[in-house]
Amino acid sequence: MIMKLEVLRTSDLTNIEFGQLMNRHTNDLATIAPAMLTDAPFNYYVSQITAKSAIYLKALAQVQKNDETDKIAVSDAVRDKAIDAFSKALKLAAASDDLEEIAASKSLWTLFKTFKNLATLNYEAETLGIDKLVSELNGADYADKVDFLNIGKYVTRMDTANQNFKTLFTGRIVTEAMTESYDMKAIRKEMSKLYSDFATYVLAMAKVPEAPPLFSTALNLLNLGRKYYADMLATRIGKKEVKEKANA
Repeated sequence: MIMKLEVLRTSDLTNIEFGQLMNRHTNDLATIAPAMLTDAPFNYYVSQITAKSAIYLKALAQVQKNDETDKIAVSDAVRDKAIDAFSKALKLAAASDDLEEIAASKSLWTLFKTFKNLATLNYEAETLGIDKLVSELNGADYADKVDFLNIGKYVTRMDTANQNFKTLFTGRIVTEAMTESYDMKAIRKEMSKLYSDFATYVLAMAKVPEAPPLFSTALNLLNLGRKYYADMLATRIGKKEVKEKANA
């Protein structure tokens, strides 16, 4: 009987497929009778692959994009609109034919200009900027002008939008701090090397004359899984070639 390892380019497998292959192998190898498991290196490889597969699955399931990210972006857009609304309210007041309204709007505009491009700042800088602007507008120097122009609702709108944003943003930071982070690329590279070494070891030992049946059994189990995925890749490549010819 010729001992050989089924050819399989594991690098062509997706992350999910590679994880499924490792699961297939660990489950299949677990069916080997305990009495046959007398080889220390073999047992070491299997235990390592089993342990690292668990980590790999966690990395695979890791959410690449925090669910709160989109909500934060939307919340930021809401406060940007609130800033824009306040700016337009000041410009409208500046177009008044009432000299007192014009004077009040100019005073508030001078303050507003000190927060240049507020809506374009990074999240945290904009948060601090709005906090400071709202504080000034509600302070002794400007509150009466805000009341005079009847634009308090725009100040409140900015403040409310900013507070809502802070709640979401802070929540995401806490979530990220409490969530395990995995480097999928590094983990897969390590798993691939370990798996390759294991398969090579099993094949080499299976070729040894009068080798324990453990290795021929393990090689057969490995080949069953490898052939399944090799056939799947062949089918995928075949379909791709057919599609490319059709589009040529």
